[in-house]
Amino acid sequence: MIRFLLGLILGIFLFLIVGSIVLEQFPSVVPVWEEIKGHILTLYNMSLVKYGAIPTVLLIIAIFILFGSSKRF
Repeated sequence: MIRFLLGLILGIFLFLIVGSIVLEQFPSVVPVWEEIKGHILTLYNMSLVKYGAIPTVLLIIAIFILFGSSKRF
């Protein structure tokens, strides 16, 4: 369990570092990134209004588990 949590934290850290490097190296990607963030925030707010806070968080966790356990990727 501790190994899983440590791997998760290191994966998030690596994702953040690689993302910041990509955004620094390719400044033309920044508007696309801002647009994607806007769409994700809109979906989150719609889910928050429709279902509430706890089901929205559980839905996000379920989506991450679904993509993380998929053997196709």
